Amino acid sequence: MKKASNNDFIYYLLLLVTMVFWGSAFTGAKLVVGQVPPEVGAFLRFGFAAIFMFLILMSRKTGRNDARSIEKKYWIPIVLLGVTGVALYNLFFFWGVSYSFASDGSSIVPTISPVVTTILAIIFLKNKITNRQIIGLVICLVGATFYFFGMYHPTGNASHRLLGNVFFLACACCWGVYTILGNKVLAVLKPLPVTAYATLVGAIILGVISLPKLADVSWSQLGSTFWLLQIYLGFFCTALANWFYYSGVKQLGASKASTFMYFVPINGLWISMVFLQESLTSVQLIAIVIMLVGVWFVNKKKKKKNRIKENKINAKTVS
Repeated sequence: MKKASNNDFIYYLLLLVTMVFWGSAFTGAKLVVGQVPPEVGAFLRFGFAAIFMFLILMSRKTGRNDARSIEKKYWIPIVLLGVTGVALYNLFFFWGVSYSFASDGSSIVPTISPVVTTILAIIFLKNKITNRQIIGLVICLVGATFYFFGMYHPTGNASHRLLGNVFFLACACCWGVYTILGNKVLAVLKPLPVTAYATLVGAIILGVISLPKLADVSWSQLGSTFWLLQIYLGFFCTALANWFYYSGVKQLGASKASTFMYFVPINGLWISMVFLQESLTSVQLIAIVIMLVGVWFVNKKKKKKNRIKENKINAKTVS
């Protein structure tokens, strides 16, 4: 019993580290778009990520077998995952940080994504909505309204920041679509190879989109710090973070693992404050708490007897 407890502790630690990686990705991306166009930054991050993910996948015998055993009928859904969850999501992501604050992105995307996913599941998967979920959705809407209202204060360019936050909302919508599209695929296939192939597809699309912008980059002036940041975003924030997260889901279950997502906004806020000297208004901080409460209501399980079944579904839809 003690041995199992020690093993669980390791996975809890890995999940906490993962949330730091994901929270820091917003600040990292903000630093990147200060040196290259957003499209190029997105391509570089996921170009590196695709390489690292396949290195992780191919370094394990089970990973190699999983990667080679994907049937042809799943390739179109995987391509769609790459389009929505990697290419479109990250275009909006990098456009968002280029116009708005990294702290805004780390507050909006993790809190709105599960809400969008729930709404899409109700519409397209015919999931039944509970009273608790309705309350949660209303609370999230109130929190989001307060957040955008609190954005307007004397300092900063509010119109640019508003546009960036609209891009962050588009990120959340893309992630919701990605989750719904992946529902059937990830119910059959293992998450890591599917994510690796989707990342590769997305990286190729981002590469094509970034082609007109590549000539605008002063490549010789990009120092070692820039490339180390790209490796950090590609390896730690994407490849390693996904591996850690799915390991935590497998060991602890999706319900426990998904609760760690609440740490993403917290980590995103303090990291952006330390490295970018960003700050939020008191209204926005209150709004974040309201949105997190709303997400808790949306995700809270109603009956214990349904947890095993829900864990199996959620483990294959969270990325």
